[in-house]
Amino acid sequence: MAKAKNRAKPAAARPKAKPAPGKPAPRKSAAAKKPAASRKPAPKQAAPKKAAPRKAAPKKAATPKAATPKAATPKAATPRTAAPKKAAVPAPKSTATKRRMPLGTLPPAPIEPVVRAAGGARVVEILEDEHPIDALRRFLSTIDGEANVQQGQIALGSAQLMLLPIAHEHRGGPEVKELLDLVLSRWTDLPDRAGFHAQEFLRNAFAAVGPDPERIARLIPLVPDSATAELRFNIACAYAVINARDAMLASLEAALEAGATPAQVRRDDDFAPYLADPDFDRVLDGAAVPVIPVDIRPHLQPVRAALASVVATLEGFGEHGQLNPPTTLESVLAAEHATKLQLPNDYRALLTIADGMKLWDNEFFGTKDYGGDTALATRAREYLAMSAEYGATGIDECIPLANWGQPSDWLLYDPRGTIRRGEPGYVLMLNADELPLENLVAALQRLEEIASDVLGTN
Repeated sequence: MAKAKNRAKPAAARPKAKPAPGKPAPRKSAAAKKPAASRKPAPKQAAPKKAAPRKAAPKKAATPKAATPKAATPKAATPRTAAPKKAAVPAPKSTATKRRMPLGTLPPAPIEPVVRAAGGARVVEILEDEHPIDALRRFLSTIDGEANVQQGQIALGSAQLMLLPIAHEHRGGPEVKELLDLVLSRWTDLPDRAGFHAQEFLRNAFAAVGPDPERIARLIPLVPDSATAELRFNIACAYAVINARDAMLASLEAALEAGATPAQVRRDDDFAPYLADPDFDRVLDGAAVPVIPVDIRPHLQPVRAALASVVATLEGFGEHGQLNPPTTLESVLAAEHATKLQLPNDYRALLTIADGMKLWDNEFFGTKDYGGDTALATRAREYLAMSAEYGATGIDECIPLANWGQPSDWLLYDPRGTIRRGEPGYVLMLNADELPLENLVAALQRLEEIASDVLGTN
């Protein structure tokens, strides 16, 4: 089973008890901003989200698994391990100097604290104890009857953070059994058993439980109907580990319907024994990305006009874009076929106008980038791989269209709408933030607005 992770704000991201995906992405860490001299502002840094490592083995990124609670991260909870599962972790930070927020960027929504300050301190106290499971047992023994909200958050937050490193080092070991038995013995006394903290505990529990059919059977009835894609993904992984094929296939179908992707499944070691199973292939094929019918005609004029407007604006400030010669639609489709991807029709139209281009600091893909190991293609692969590793659910199926000037700023096409949390379409990944865009014209207009704002003040 892949290791647990946290979700990238990519919500994307956003399966196993393994540390949660995740918006990679990757949806979600903030990259540094460029100085004004570099002529391009960037969005404010968003408070990095804590990524929970996955079980020893990415998920909502990844593959999806447990996510760390939103409270201060205690030392005991060591984040990501190699190839962790879906826990959402912030995107890799850039070493560039900070830029100011681009025109029109909305500040990220405040992160809801996991527990109040006193509760967070108690979580740290439990995790830093020489024997954290005993410390949690002592804490639970002070609760007479039903726990209040803060007590429930402390108990579940401490337990899920303990599960992450334990799952990495010895999945299914005696500590896992002891911790699960302790929490399950007080489960009915805990509040909000379908809420965030409960689901994150369950996600980590399924990532850490290992080949233990008895405890898996005890955990299953606790899964709420509102279970996240990451949690459902980790359930499928747990069933895969104990060779419960039929239950695994049913859970996998539910995870895919909730937002997990076939790429996440194929990347997870827990499913390796089933890769040649025709029923397994059938489940994954049923979740294939919808076909995009080819029709670029309605997009040619608006894309050409938006591109001309950007170029004229840049030239007005003494900047000169670099537009490559156009290619044919047949060449575009051949590149798609060779790389097994589908571009949106307005980007197909762009390639018949300019087969790759550089506007200011923004570099757009051409057909050679999709079919070769160009510098742009390599940077895009590294960004997507890192975001998926951190649990950004859905980002591994996104198609890179342009680098937006910084290492962690990318214009992507989200073929399922997982990162956008809606319909398929464009999404601009700005550090740890995802900004859905209507289409390519909207992306070019945004670039023009930023250029006018930055260059006009220099």
